[in-house]
Amino acid sequence: MTIEVTYGTVTAAASDIRKAAGEIGTQLTTLQGRVANVVAGWDGEAKEAFHAKQRGWDQEVQGLKETLDAIATALDNSTAGYQGTDKRASLQFDF
Repeated sequence: MTIEVTYGTVTAAASDIRKAAGEIGTQLTTLQGRVANVVAGWDGEAKEAFHAKQRGWDQEVQGLKETLDAIATALDNSTAGYQGTDKRASLQFDF
């Protein structure tokens, strides 16, 4: 089996994943602002139930962002690892 790694492609993928994670955070903040205006008029159990659900959603989104960031970091680390292996292999040709 052969694996071909293009450093630029892997680095670009890591960057794209980080960008997506950031966009998710921005969209969540925008949505929270819009929803806050609606929820401000609520009272009692409905308001509390919604806030409890929202906290759960926020935690899920944060978990997704953390996972995406971890994937991006792993891609960056793999690029560095591949480059190191490439460099060591190239030294085999130094006579």
